[in-house]
Amino acid sequence: MAVRNLKIIVVDGGKSGSYKSKNAEGNNEEENTNYKDTKLYKLLNLKETIKNKVTNGMSPTSVMALSMTAKVAVQTVKQVANFYHSDIGRKNGDDNFQAIVNRKIEVASDHLSLLGGALSGAAVGSMFGGVGAIFGAVAGVASSAISIGFKYAERERAYQFEMFQQNNGIAYSQARANFNALSGRVR
Repeated sequence: MAVRNLKIIVVDGGKSGSYKSKNAEGNNEEENTNYKDTKLYKLLNLKETIKNKVTNGMSPTSVMALSMTAKVAVQTVKQVANFYHSDIGRKNGDDNFQAIVNRKIEVASDHLSLLGGALSGAAVGSMFGGVGAIFGAVAGVASSAISIGFKYAERERAYQFEMFQQNNGIAYSQARANFNALSGRVR
């Protein structure tokens, strides 16, 4: 009875598509791992890079426990911050103060959105070098600014419509009461 060598080829179908079936021969092992050491790869896959550094040498159970602990901690911090700042107006007895706090938080998140747009644009543009990173950052900021601009334009439109309705309601009530300088009641 002859013994045959059985060759099993595994093709990774994950999102990175890192292992191509054409390289399944095993001879190009250096070629397959070289690109993961580049700075561009590490920058574009920052989440994966950090995860690999943190979880290197940990058991799968420990990795899952660490991941769940981090998610619960982040959720807890967000909920505590939300609970704290959403109760400021009631504590002080001032609804306007609550609106001011909410507005300041929204302005801070808008500024962070611009910063995030710049960083993500720079990361995408960095594959074309330093000039590409600059153009990418500018495009990212422009994209975020356009989004924020349309958000505020929509709010302004809604405010103008609300004021139009209120003014029409006031004018209708005054006309119905026949309130003018010559006729109608003066209270």
